[in-house]
Amino acid sequence: MKKTISSLVLSLMAFCASAQDLYLGSFYVTTPDEEALYGDGGDKWATRRTPICDMFNFEQPDVLGLQSYTSTQLSDLIKRMTNYKAAGDILYNKNTLTLDSCNVVEDMPEGSTCSWARLQKDGTAFYVFNICFPTDNNTAISSVTKIRSAIADVNTESLPCFIVGFLGVNESSTAYSRLNTRYPDCYTKASVVSTEFGTVNNFDLEANHGTERFDFIFVPRTKITVKAYGQLQYGYYTKDSDGNYKRRLLSAHFPVMAKVTLTQ
Repeated sequence: MKKTISSLVLSLMAFCASAQDLYLGSFYVTTPDEEALYGDGGDKWATRRTPICDMFNFEQPDVLGLQSYTSTQLSDLIKRMTNYKAAGDILYNKNTLTLDSCNVVEDMPEGSTCSWARLQKDGTAFYVFNICFPTDNNTAISSVTKIRSAIADVNTESLPCFIVGFLGVNESSTAYSRLNTRYPDCYTKASVVSTEFGTVNNFDLEANHGTERFDFIFVPRTKITVKAYGQLQYGYYTKDSDGNYKRRLLSAHFPVMAKVTLTQ
């Protein structure tokens, strides 16, 4: 009996040692030029940046991919998210992760960008690719083809690989299907899902939001458990000249987040 218990304890310890929890996210920041297209003109970066940083400082993701930002916005985020460093446009928690290397994928189709980082958490190495595509299906298809090829070139060790970001098209598109066959959408794999709308809100809290998703977190096909997936629907308030308060959203897109466990 003692041997059986000891073996069980050792097996459990071995599993825990080989499993690694990660909290990953994707955040479409929304540039000042885009701010002007939506809402009532009150959704300015100067008022959004503090509650955005407060949100992520509270959530403490391990990795956060950023899309649609300016250099000033990126600098503000790095300055105010005190536990984070930047690998290009991929922010990582310096208290939980170490950075091995990072770069961009060259020769992307026009309008598309992709950066990557090789990171480690307690000795477990993995890749994160951060994408941002234009809203054109043909460009998204060719961009997915390019990224799949780039991952094969970069990830020669066949490490776990995550793809986060703005796909430009929704989950019914060909581009999504071609990416999802190799790297499953964690929304479809999570045991807990917390979403109320689609991922785009255009700063309009009162709109009849659809359910289409354009922002994604794709995960490895094997040796992973997706525990939870959700949108962060934080907000903040501004006061108008009449003394009335209005609740505002932090971006034209909701951040999407996933909690996963990697196993050997």
